[in-house]
Amino acid sequence: MSKEKAEKRKKGKGQEEGNFKRYPLWDNYRLAFGSFVKEMGLRYAAAMAASAVLSVAAPFAAMALPSAVVYLLGSGWAPGILFLALAGYVGLQQVLQLMRIYTGNVSSNARFLFRIRLGTTLFGGAIEEDFQKFESNEGKQKLEGARGNIYYGNEDGIEAFLGDFEKAAVALAGLVIYSVIVGRLHIWMLLLLFFAAGAVMAVNLYADRRTVKHGEEYIKVSQGYTYLKREVLVPANGKDIRLYRMWDWFRAAFDKAKEELAYWVGRQRGCTLNAAMFEHFVSFVRDGAVYGYLIVQMVQGRIDLAAFLLYVGIVASFSSWMSMLTEAVSDMQKNNRHMNRYRDFLEYAGEHHGGDGRVANPGENHEIRLEHVSFRYEGNEEDTIHDLCLTIAPGEKIALVGVNGAGKSTLIKLICGLYRPTAGRILIDGQDVSGLSFEEYKREFAVVFQDVFAFSFPLGDNVSCRPEAETDARKLEGSLRDAGLWERVAQLAEKERTNLNKDLDSAGVALSGGELQKLMLARALYKDEASVVILDEPTAALDPIAESRMYDKYHEMTKDKTSIFISHRLSSTKFCDRILYMEKGRITEEGTHDGLMERQGAYAVMFHTQARYYEKGEKEEGAGQ
Repeated sequence: MSKEKAEKRKKGKGQEEGNFKRYPLWDNYRLAFGSFVKEMGLRYAAAMAASAVLSVAAPFAAMALPSAVVYLLGSGWAPGILFLALAGYVGLQQVLQLMRIYTGNVSSNARFLFRIRLGTTLFGGAIEEDFQKFESNEGKQKLEGARGNIYYGNEDGIEAFLGDFEKAAVALAGLVIYSVIVGRLHIWMLLLLFFAAGAVMAVNLYADRRTVKHGEEYIKVSQGYTYLKREVLVPANGKDIRLYRMWDWFRAAFDKAKEELAYWVGRQRGCTLNAAMFEHFVSFVRDGAVYGYLIVQMVQGRIDLAAFLLYVGIVASFSSWMSMLTEAVSDMQKNNRHMNRYRDFLEYAGEHHGGDGRVANPGENHEIRLEHVSFRYEGNEEDTIHDLCLTIAPGEKIALVGVNGAGKSTLIKLICGLYRPTAGRILIDGQDVSGLSFEEYKREFAVVFQDVFAFSFPLGDNVSCRPEAETDARKLEGSLRDAGLWERVAQLAEKERTNLNKDLDSAGVALSGGELQKLMLARALYKDEASVVILDEPTAALDPIAESRMYDKYHEMTKDKTSIFISHRLSSTKFCDRILYMEKGRITEEGTHDGLMERQGAYAVMFHTQARYYEKGEKEEGAGQ
């Protein structure tokens, strides 16, 4: 990360709040509303404003209707004119109500669509985020926090946040109008209403803060409960649960989680109940005092029946406006936390390491050099890679072998630029990788990682990693043929257009482990502009004989490229120019197959041990013919 970016993050508007930064509420609203207008247009912003105005006007007209009727009946107007006046008032009220419903619906739908569209920004931030940060615990926490701003439903996050401000504006406008009317009668009544409403508001906000705090504890417990529910219902787990009689353990875990959930739900509901009881008591005292005062005023002839009904309606509605304001402020505070986490993630994900340099001689074979490279995973006390020095010549074929946990995959992620060295540096043709654009650098690599899987997209899209319209059909078929998968594809009804898996298509096809590995090879072959091909345990699902044959195919396919073959099995080593044997993050042996066998070191021991399985497989294959 550049010094400028680091300083910008350090001096940003946000303040730390646990693992997340906190931003001013008004600044979050400015950002949210600005994004809304940019995404949805001024037409929908105008609909929001109209909805707010009508949400004040329509309830006021409905509240004043009884007073208006009494006033008109006592006006002495002719029956025809009186009827027209009443009909006009009721008609206006209905028009206002219909307009409020319509604009409110338009505004609500616009906020929903805006929230859904904003998901692209979140996905983009996650995909473009530095992989090492994305994989870290901090990165996972920040991403999960940001998800709440968009994907926790209509009542949480940015959609509700925009609605909360509209609701608060409506409540404030209603309070101002009603306060002016009440204040004209008597100032003490206005002060009483504000005092009562303010006390209720303060108690409710305190209760909401306590509820949120208890809710955070509830979420922690519910995550464990959700995990238990998920695991006990996974069919693949059913075998072990039954055979090892694990249900008693699950039952005990369920009981403990349910007790904790019930406790925190009780604490949340206790806060809500206490606030509701306090509000009921205050309302009883307030209404008794105000209504008594209004009755006295009417008996003494200081106000007529129409005015009495108007003031009664205002007093009854005053607390509703204050309750609406209280609810809106409380919800704003809750959803502001979602906004904080969303903004914090985007800022965190936008901090890219590296520079803007271009790779020299793109598409050509490169020299890759590691100078005293060490790497340590977040939270570990020891390095996974220790002071490693290595030079890979242009066009050289390397076999990287060793037992599981030796650091082979970590080393590959360092070479690919997915990880950054804790110490030392990596160079390509003498250029320090840390100064290169990752977009440029990653084009030089085609990698098949050990955890092979297919997306639930058409088979061809899984190979080209592009939509069908952008896929070269001849190149796709050639890659599938070279990978040994074309015969299988040709048998499918939709051929390369066949959807894989059944997540999105019930007729989707599930490939076997070996077929998936061929699919990944085809993907690497399709990316023919890559000058470095890396195969990280690409044959883990194959038996030793099939693995040996697959590596022969890999050797043929990568003859003109720099290649690195990673395996804890040794069928990949005989055709390589050099073999590197890793133990505990260090290269402990290096040389050709014959040379390492002559040394009789760890590589030779591992090879002899595995050779017995190869011989056994050959004998069984011969017996079956």
